[in-house]
Amino acid sequence: MNNSALLELSRKLSFDVEGIVIDDVDLALENPLAYFEKYKDRLDERCINEPIEELAWISLVDVLLEHQLAFEIDWKETGLYVCDVVDELLGRKKLASIDWEEFESDHYSEMPTDEFLNHVAKKLREAAVSLAYIDINSDSYVLITVPAADIEEIKRLAEKAEVVISDFF
Repeated sequence: MNNSALLELSRKLSFDVEGIVIDDVDLALENPLAYFEKYKDRLDERCINEPIEELAWISLVDVLLEHQLAFEIDWKETGLYVCDVVDELLGRKKLASIDWEEFESDHYSEMPTDEFLNHVAKKLREAAVSLAYIDINSDSYVLITVPAADIEEIKRLAEKAEVVISDFF
């Protein structure tokens, strides 16, 4: 893992809690055992019972989740619940609000999650917002919203840090 790239990515995703995000990620990088002890309960929920190689990556995800800058949904979630989640992410960063009326039909509720998220992403692109997910090698999606102008740099930093952030099409 490229520590400096991960810290830069952390800064880019931290919105208004940069100090908190950087402190957590830096602790996981510099002293994994201390991070593990501090957040043992949180890590236990992810079935992590000892410091692992990906600890700094998980620390970034968890601190973003804690501060409502990311939201983790089940792999089979669709419909207006997902739209509500995206609304919360948009509101937290003061990004454009979206009218989800077209997504109220049964057609959208019955779609596989990845297909549904692609439709949501298309709608967000109309407002210059990208919907992306942080890959934690799980059966869930850790969703983030970012200004469309920032997504390529975020994906580049993730690749440099040897982690994955992908956007929907």
